[in-house]
Amino acid sequence: MKEFFNNFLLFVQFLTRIPINKNLPCEMDNFKKGLIFFPIIGLIIGGVQWIVIYSFSRILPVNIVAVFAIIASLLITGALHVDGWGDVFDGFFSFKGGKEKIIEVMKDSRIGTYSCIAIICNFILKYVGISNLITGGFSLWIIAVPVMAKCCVVFICYIGNTAKKTGSGNVFIGNVELIGVIVSSLIGMIIILPIVGAGNFLIIAIVDILLTLLINIFSKHYIGGHTGDTLGFTSEAIEIVTLIVMSAIIF
Repeated sequence: MKEFFNNFLLFVQFLTRIPINKNLPCEMDNFKKGLIFFPIIGLIIGGVQWIVIYSFSRILPVNIVAVFAIIASLLITGALHVDGWGDVFDGFFSFKGGKEKIIEVMKDSRIGTYSCIAIICNFILKYVGISNLITGGFSLWIIAVPVMAKCCVVFICYIGNTAKKTGSGNVFIGNVELIGVIVSSLIGMIIILPIVGAGNFLIIAIVDILLTLLINIFSKHYIGGHTGDTLGFTSEAIEIVTLIVMSAIIF
């Protein structure tokens, strides 16, 4: 039980900025066993966003509340996945070269034009999607968005392979067993189903799984697999598409 709880805290440390002042074991086995906590981390992020929406929607306009919800997500995650989103656009679209050159651009701490444009578009799409949820009276659905994204990250870690020998993403990529995918998916379903309903969940899940498969094919084609950046990109892409699908459902 202690190892189980420590693995949870390890993922809180790794994926959020929540202060956990504790030295924890961080071997490959800890990450492998702790992958089931990905949807729980999504629940924490989505829960914080919902609290922000619930707290401010009674006193502030919808557009401002939507911005606050986005900022809340950035603060709790330290923009970890947004960084990957921007890096992928820089590497894949702003430089014509082979695998090594693409990865080199993605590793560069400087951001390029494509990254800036992609991040701006990311925030605009999230802003519109969250505003739609609030306006339609479905603000609780925001909780399901990062949960769905984290489940898809676990899935892509299972079906994908590493693009380079070393990297932060290598503790996840290819380090997932089928049981881990099943358990994390079940946890995600338990969280999401009561929020959006079975029919809506099925629609969202089908779209998100197809997108995850496409991202996996795309990454394998260009760089031979995945890095930490492509995992972050996957999380962000799933969040955006989930918000778009939700908007289509409620309107």
